[in-house]
Amino acid sequence: MTRPLLDFVRVPGPAHAVLVVTGEVDMSSAHLLDHHLSAAQTDHATVLLDLTAVRFLSAAGVDVIVTAAYRADETGGRLVVVAAEDSAPHRTITLAGTVRPVALSHSVAAALRESDREPLA
Repeated sequence: MTRPLLDFVRVPGPAHAVLVVTGEVDMSSAHLLDHHLSAAQTDHATVLLDLTAVRFLSAAGVDVIVTAAYRADETGGRLVVVAAEDSAPHRTITLAGTVRPVALSHSVAAALRESDREPLA
């Protein structure tokens, strides 16, 4: 039995959702990330995108994340990407030099603390 390239688990909270992604996000799977992230954003104003179990994040994946960040801004929501500082996703997002900054946090707990302190736009 082969494992899927990506796996998604959505954990809803009272005012947020955590979307946990496991696997590799490349140009052939980025559309799956977009689908799940868009659905989470439709249901919750604040989405924490947990990439701590992502081994590889391509430019296509970064594009999906930046698009989701714009989508959050347009709807008055918030998107926070959770990725350890020494991880591949964190390095890829940081090195991409995106025009629109992506909110990064090193853990879900830290992201939740930040979300509680910062009011939504």
